[in-house]
Amino acid sequence: MTKTIIALAMILLTSLQGLSQCDKKMKWNAIKADMFDAKGALLESKAATIIVETGPQEISVMFKESTEDGLEGSVKEKNCDWKDAFKNGKTVYRTTANIDGKTSNAIFTLEAKEGKITILVDIEIMEGRKFLIYIDTYEEIN
Repeated sequence: MTKTIIALAMILLTSLQGLSQCDKKMKWNAIKADMFDAKGALLESKAATIIVETGPQEISVMFKESTEDGLEGSVKEKNCDWKDAFKNGKTVYRTTANIDGKTSNAIFTLEAKEGKITILVDIEIMEGRKFLIYIDTYEEIN
């Protein structure tokens, strides 16, 4: 009986840690992103300092040291499923994004597998082209 209670407490604690992670405002830093076509073929790799900020209500993607415009999205829906915070799991953000002066639906999928974190960006008006951002470091921000 005691072992069962301890096991349930551990499961609950791990679940709460993953859920609380999803409500934090985070800054994700990357130095590489790839763009793929609708069939999954690599179109372009870009080496640049990329900063992604996620929060409960918004997401932004900025290119440091670049004249390119960034991307901002308002979160409409968020699905969070983390087995081990920041190491194994994912969060899917469904957003309304503003890109190049146009508004479009977009899905941001933040996923970690064995501690390797990526963010897949799928913007409806990009006609199937997707961006995969490889995260190097991250930090909680206020």
